[in-house]
Amino acid sequence: MRIAMLCTDLGIRVPDDTKGASIHLLSVARALSRSGHDVLLVGVAGHEPPPAELETLVFPHPGRSEGLERERRKLAFVERVVGEAGEPIAAFAPDVVYERLALFGDGGRRLARRLDVPHVVEVNALLAREEADWRGLHLRSLATRRELQVLEGADACVAVSAQLRRQILEVAPDARIAVVPNGVETSRFLTLTDPQAARRALGLPRDALLAVFVGALRPWHGVDVAISALALLPPEVHLVVAGDGPERARIEASASDAIARRIHWLGQLSHSDIPLVLAAADVAVAPYPALSDFAFSPLKLFEYLSAGVPVVASDLGQIRDVLENGALGCLVQPGDAFALAAGIVESLTVEARSRAAAARPYALATHGWDARAIMLIDLLETTIERRCDALAR
Repeated sequence: MRIAMLCTDLGIRVPDDTKGASIHLLSVARALSRSGHDVLLVGVAGHEPPPAELETLVFPHPGRSEGLERERRKLAFVERVVGEAGEPIAAFAPDVVYERLALFGDGGRRLARRLDVPHVVEVNALLAREEADWRGLHLRSLATRRELQVLEGADACVAVSAQLRRQILEVAPDARIAVVPNGVETSRFLTLTDPQAARRALGLPRDALLAVFVGALRPWHGVDVAISALALLPPEVHLVVAGDGPERARIEASASDAIARRIHWLGQLSHSDIPLVLAAADVAVAPYPALSDFAFSPLKLFEYLSAGVPVVASDLGQIRDVLENGALGCLVQPGDAFALAAGIVESLTVEARSRAAAARPYALATHGWDARAIMLIDLLETTIERRCDALAR
């Protein structure tokens, strides 16, 4: 099978080893390629050369901007890709166009129609709604209209969670939707670093009990809840934050001097460093606040499990499914610092460590990107066959 993968989201570069969305995009492309299929990945150029093992077509980023100008640049970028990528994609002769949904992004839909091949769209969030809620959106009507056209017109959709599938069906009731969660690059977690060696490498205290958070510092990640929980825990418990983002200054300011001394900010790290960070951890946290429309498929959750670290996570959406109703980790009330603190205490026990160690091989066998690729390949092949059958009638 020949798969043209397309992403016109200016925030998702090829490559960018510090951003979850970019890691997800490349992980899917690599997994499909490892499965023996030909992949052409079309997207936004990163600061480093694209991976040599993949056939890529990348376009330079047009530069950062804000507000309405930012949205106009996104629109212009989609048009550039449609105009300039059409001929190379046609020469690649794909059997299917697989597009990651982007704000204003209808390029994959248009190119698939031009080539008369199926169009499959991967949805990680309903972006017009998300952008309007969290960042503000000047051209909301246009963004919503394009998004609906893509969802309704696609031959198939891929949602990263069952909760997101339900959200898509609310706006596009006739959409064909399969659920394929995020995953983990298992090769990075096959060998675990000695915890004390990891702490020395990262400059972390040797004798403290370390609760680790990995991820961007965004309002919906709940790191401020983790800091509030830290104030309720014994002084030997410290918090390690591996990540950065626009919320950092506000979050840092919320901690008292006494609590601030127990927080270790590692800043933005390469994704390749995350196994080392988790090797240093006594417990890993995903402290999401109470979000009524939570539909994420958190990369960090699969990495926590694959590292064999006890997990404390908010009881929301797919998290409950991945942690198997609490059998593989501790589920706590979202946004509740007291519940999070109690969950951390519970997860520092010998029993919790044994449970995490037992869950690790299961996570590696079940949640790897190669396992996710099998699910995607089945969907893509079925979609191609369905289209061929329809044309033959």
